[in-house]
Amino acid sequence: MRVLLANEPRSHREVFAGALRALRPHLEVITVKPDALEGEAPRLRPDAVVCSRVTPGLKTATGRWMEVLLEDGKLLVRTSDAGRSRDPNPGLDVLLQFVDRSEKQAENPSQANDTHNTPGGRR
Repeated sequence: MRVLLANEPRSHREVFAGALRALRPHLEVITVKPDALEGEAPRLRPDAVVCSRVTPGLKTATGRWMEVLLEDGKLLVRTSDAGRSRDPNPGLDVLLQFVDRSEKQAENPSQANDTHNTPGGRR
């Protein structure tokens, strides 16, 4: 499975990439600058994207995305399958859960839109 990381700040992107490479070594993890995401996502065809801003072009390139924003010193997370995180201080576990769900969906595309069995999932 291919995961494309294009979130800001760069330090978070690099930490996320390092964690995924260490904890999910079977994944192909690619990092790009956020301003390159629109061009790189269609070319790289990732199974999941982690970014700071979801655009219509990104939604076309992949059905699975995680938006990570740093606002007023707080990390805000929203995913394509589970919506906004209710955790006031989301940690690495939120990223790992998203990647694990994305991997299951990539393996079984018929369940890609079925989020009833996903924690916090909705239709």
